[in-house]
Amino acid sequence: MEDAHVAGFREMKAMTTPVLVYYDTRMLGHNPHGWDPSHPAWTDAVKAMIALQYPGSNLETYSHPERPERLTAIVDRLMLDPIEGVRWVLPMAATTAQLERVHNKAYVAHIESLKGDSCWLSKDTTAVSPGSVEAACLAAGAGISAVEAVATGEARRAFCLLRPPGHHAHSDHASGFCLYNNLAVTAAHARESLGYQRVMIWDWDMHHGNGTQEIFYSDPSVLVVDSHCAAPFYPGSGLQTETGTGAGAGSQINIPLPLGIGNAALLKVFDEVVEPAARAFQPDILLVSSGFDCHYLDMTCTMDETGFAMLTQRMSDLADELCDGRLVLLLEGGYNAQALADSAHAVVKVLAGNRVK
Repeated sequence: MEDAHVAGFREMKAMTTPVLVYYDTRMLGHNPHGWDPSHPAWTDAVKAMIALQYPGSNLETYSHPERPERLTAIVDRLMLDPIEGVRWVLPMAATTAQLERVHNKAYVAHIESLKGDSCWLSKDTTAVSPGSVEAACLAAGAGISAVEAVATGEARRAFCLLRPPGHHAHSDHASGFCLYNNLAVTAAHARESLGYQRVMIWDWDMHHGNGTQEIFYSDPSVLVVDSHCAAPFYPGSGLQTETGTGAGAGSQINIPLPLGIGNAALLKVFDEVVEPAARAFQPDILLVSSGFDCHYLDMTCTMDETGFAMLTQRMSDLADELCDGRLVLLLEGGYNAQALADSAHAVVKVLAGNRVK
């Protein structure tokens, strides 16, 4: 007869929540840097934007904030302080057909034509380096890989460590460091290939996800809740009056917030907007554009990693209640390495079943 202590241990182990973490070192090949001498007016506009958002920055030593260290900081922390239940998975690259569900063919062809090149794509420092196109396809494919694994029951939770980010990428142009809209590609795949009729997105990055809004603005099957710093903070969109159009009227919920907000404000957004909206919408899967730029080390706001853990716990509980636990997070912004490492680790720990005390 099995010892009672051993039986109890087996039961405890069985309760561990598996969480899939998607990552590929080839995403580090996206490495834009410096100014663009061929577009002096763009360079001047970027310097003005940096001076506005980050007063006191040294523009002579400025380096591109969307740099490979954003991912290596997170990966190093997860490796040095491992979390039980985490399984690392390599994503599949998104195919052209999968990208064209949310981006027009001409735009996808244009990005694909930039393989091996270095250039700026817009005056907000959206740029490519020789490895960027491969990285962008992997970033878009990470979300697809995650929702497919969730759909087959391999796990209920997943976190995609990816770059370049995606929520500023529109159907027909790049912006805000984003080439392809990773979250939109993921949501479209969940709808069109996996049969999820209602997809809900919460974008808690402090920059409005204007690309995601544009792509789904008339789509009633995708509910987008976006909490962000109010205009004129970049990109200057996301007004409360922007609520969707046509059949999608009411499917976009924007919550503009003041600079300097912290944990309490985002938890209030969940309690007063996200949770009731989800209960009314009854999603089949929950997706999160998980930017960590609200962390106090990023200077714009005052949140900390405990706040992100609490948000994740509430989203996990909501997913358990409404959609059999299906919850996938995709990395968006956040540009301080320590903040990224601490916040991502706290989020993954909660996804693995460790509740905030």
